[in-house]
Amino acid sequence: MERTERSTISKGILIMMSLCLLGTKAPSSDDIERQRLVEKQTKLSNRIASLNHEQDYLLMQKAFYASDSKYILLDLPSRTGMLKYRNRVLRTFAFSTASGKRPVPRNTVLKITAKTDGNERKRMLLFGDALLIQSKRSSVSAGKEHKVPRILIGSKDFASLYYTVEQGTTLHIGK
Repeated sequence: MERTERSTISKGILIMMSLCLLGTKAPSSDDIERQRLVEKQTKLSNRIASLNHEQDYLLMQKAFYASDSKYILLDLPSRTGMLKYRNRVLRTFAFSTASGKRPVPRNTVLKITAKTDGNERKRMLLFGDALLIQSKRSSVSAGKEHKVPRILIGSKDFASLYYTVEQGTTLHIGK
């Protein structure tokens, strides 16, 4: 009796395993091709997005070149900036960002709305309520008076930037 139960159980297990193995097939060639096409499509869409961004940047530079005005370019990942005039670099500088309530906007074009004058530690360039540029030695903090993101530049670089630009000067923030 024990023998028949064992053989019945083993036969049942064998039948169940064979049914499970029949259900698992290797992916067909159509599925593999479909997966490859989806991967290629995502790569191409990423490439298209990067080329569109580069095209927008080049069109922006062309427009600035034609407008005969100074403009500021900021590269957030590398933390560097440039003051340019007609595609000539007038000044390069390094900057840091101060943590605030909002992050620094990316891929945007802003205009200087106000230049706050005063002593060396209170000067700032305001870009509406989107951004504030100050010297690293500045005594005015963003948390008390302004709830906008801040970019801090070295005092000599900020002084040259402050006296070079005018109200209405354009700032382009990259990736």
